[in-house]
Amino acid sequence: MIKIRIMYWKEIPVQIEFSTDEKRKSIKLDEKFQVAVDSVSMKDGSFGSDDYLDGWQWQLKEEVDGELTKVLIEQYLKKYDNYPKDLIRRILGLIQDKNRTELPGSIDEWIFKT
Repeated sequence: MIKIRIMYWKEIPVQIEFSTDEKRKSIKLDEKFQVAVDSVSMKDGSFGSDDYLDGWQWQLKEEVDGELTKVLIEQYLKKYDNYPKDLIRRILGLIQDKNRTELPGSIDEWIFKT
């Protein structure tokens, strides 16, 4: 069984961890995700504060059968290739409209939408 966990800063994914009983592999997502974290944290006033540090958390995304292989990791990472060009603007709009949900995974559909 492979456990797949995602490290989020509030709602923004930044890293993926694949683990079995025998091994663990962590991979940072594209730098664009960290740029989004930095931009949004500056706008919401959390950069350099406890709120910024408290925003980081791992979330178990799923468990899959099989072996932890390079192919499986590459296929899973492809899900994050659809980074919306307007991700930062969309989150900032939610902040402005006071409709932001900071929960891990709350914007995943924006990223996985094809």
